[in-house]
Amino acid sequence: MAHINGEKVGRWSLRLDAAYCAVLGVAVALAAPHLTHVVTLPALVFVVAGGVVVVWAGAVLWLLSRVPLRWALRLVMAVNVLATAVVAVASATAATLLVVLAILAIAIDIALFATSQAVALRALPARAQG
Repeated sequence: MAHINGEKVGRWSLRLDAAYCAVLGVAVALAAPHLTHVVTLPALVFVVAGGVVVVWAGAVLWLLSRVPLRWALRLVMAVNVLATAVVAVASATAATLLVVLAILAIAIDIALFATSQAVALRALPARAQG
């Protein structure tokens, strides 16, 4: 992994992750009334989840600017692994195969962010242990 710049990949991964979370969180919160028809969860669950995801987007940017990159990558990667599982399990409540596939696609997106953060962690030089 010597040819991969871990710091650059890590910073971009966290920035893109934050942007993705902000857009997805707002979209989920705004679409809450419609989502209840395809996923059998109350609209309030979607509004709260969307709000939490937007707040998390801000937290990711805060982490990026305030804590050592290695720690930020580890924390965000761990949350992404957890979120992947939660979103995948939530797809089980979907009414149609198309909705299940759409929700699983979001879980895959989140898993890809976790993977990019793992790649960045592995590529960070030993001196950047902070």
